[in-house]
Amino acid sequence: MALWMSWEVTPIASAGEEVDDVEEAVKALDGSVLRILDRAVTGVDAATLRESARVIRARMSSDGRVAVERGERWTAKVGEAEVTLTPRNGDSRPARAARDQTATRTSPA
Repeated sequence: MALWMSWEVTPIASAGEEVDDVEEAVKALDGSVLRILDRAVTGVDAATLRESARVIRARMSSDGRVAVERGERWTAKVGEAEVTLTPRNGDSRPARAARDQTATRTSPA
């Protein structure tokens, strides 16, 4: 299931991208955190960001996976780091919106 992943490390950077699954979202988070560590964060702030990313990564792989498999949007925030996963269907709309629209079209009048 395709997902839209957005992340933010306040006040340093934010981005979003479409990923194939939770595993790819975790890899994208890891790559983004490494780039931030290389370019913008040192010392205590770097250690804090690493720990925040570790906790979010674990939550993405458990609670996040369960939520998106149910078609639900999921967000986790730890410290200054935040990640949101939004399930997508084939036409790039959130899965829940597409499902709700289908249910509305097929409901008896």
